[in-house]
Parts: sequence; C-alpha cells; structure tokens
Amino acid sequence: KEHLRPGKPFTGTHRMAFLPNNDEGRLVLKLLKLAFDHQLTFTVGDSITTGAKNVVVWNNIHHKTSLHGGPQCFGYPDPTYLSRVQEELHAAGITKEMVK
Repeated sequence: KEHLRPGKPFTGTHRMAFLPNNDEGRLVLKLLKLAFDHQLTFTVGDSITTGAKNVVVWNNIHHKTSLHGGPQCFGYPDPTYLSRVQEELHAAGITKEMVK
C-alpha cells in the first residue's frame, strides 16, 4: 500500500518488539519476518501516538513493544496476542504454509 504523501520526504524510526520463546512464538517470528520481507510491516503515514506527519508507522500488523503492562500498553501478558497476530498476518497474505 502506498503511503499518504508519495514523493515527500519522511522520517525513519527504530522499533523493537517481543515474542515468547516457545514454539508458537518462534512460528510467529518466522511469519513476521516474511511480512517484513514483503514490505507489510511498516508504511509511511501520520503517527497516532505522536501526531508527527510523514513518519514510518506500523502497518496493521500488531507488535508487542513492551514486556509489561498488558494489551493497553502494547505488552504482555496478553493471552490472545499470538492467535490475533496470526489472523492479521493471514489477512495480509502471510500464512503458516509459507514457513519453511
């Protein structure tokens, strides 16, 4: 999907996300890597968090950016996160069948 203002300069960012180190977490990691390789993880737009315009933002695939605070803080515990993110990935065309 193209960003809101093609041809305009934009600002990059650094993001870190967390997954559990278990079988399902490792599967989701592989799926998220595929999404990144298919340019589905980020887009350029306006940040809901900061209000900044023309910045790199998440692109409809949720990531856990905190180890704590639960879903309201984009963190854990969140018992349904791994199944929800797999549904988001599937909707974006990234499926378990694509994982080697």
